[in-house]
Amino acid sequence: MSRQKRLFTLMAACAALIAPPAAADITCDADVDGSGVIDIDDLFGVLAEWGPCDGCPGDIDDSGVVDIDDVFAVLADWGPCLFDYGEPYENTEAEQIGLEMLGPYGPLLLPEESYNRIVRDQDLIRTDYPGLLTEFHDMAWMPNEMIVKLIEGEPLDMYEAYNTYYQVIDEYNLFGTWWVLTLAGNINVPGLVVEYLGLDAVEYAEPNGLIGGQNFWQPVVMAEDTWRWNIDDGFHDCTDGCDCHRYYVIDVEADGTVILVSYEEVGPPYCDFGAPLR
Repeated sequence: MSRQKRLFTLMAACAALIAPPAAADITCDADVDGSGVIDIDDLFGVLAEWGPCDGCPGDIDDSGVVDIDDVFAVLADWGPCLFDYGEPYENTEAEQIGLEMLGPYGPLLLPEESYNRIVRDQDLIRTDYPGLLTEFHDMAWMPNEMIVKLIEGEPLDMYEAYNTYYQVIDEYNLFGTWWVLTLAGNINVPGLVVEYLGLDAVEYAEPNGLIGGQNFWQPVVMAEDTWRWNIDDGFHDCTDGCDCHRYYVIDVEADGTVILVSYEEVGPPYCDFGAPLR
């Protein structure tokens, strides 16, 4: 997705932002001096390195020459550095499954290769098992929301700098110093939690998790690029967890071969599992 128009600059807050080991680097390509904000100093930095200059910070487009294109790059991104969420994926179910795979120390964005593999595997599985065609993964947490608890009285400069960088578009106060942050795009929220916990002003942070859910598709990468899919097709009274479950374990090999490892029906006697597996 394209960057939103900058409404204000961070100035001293970003310039002073020297992150602790767990915190993110909030600089960007056109931030020549690494201050976290693109301003007149970065424009001067480009002009100071004018001409052939391979690998120089002022060579923003990596052309080997600092020229007018680099000046335009500074002007185009003027203001605070913003996290680039990229273009949204078309298949939101596959994106959510992929984001949940990444974990707290994984990348913040889902690699396209992983997304494409998830889309392919799900298509293959649903072709072999049509009963899963309408059984979609229920998200474990919102991909664009995070809950934080701030420490009362602690300076918020760095916290607000992070909110600007990650493009927080809404802050909802739950109570006291607890806030729900809404982001401009989808992200690996457990990974972002780790970044925010590196800030002095943040006492606690977690994804905005969802209670209940009916169906869950959870892949595990195995040897030789085989993906093992653990699929819980749940039904009946799923407000806080379903009563009845069809559990599939399905391997999808690199070449697209689909192998049923196991299938189990679990639930009380009133569960109607209907027709056979396929």
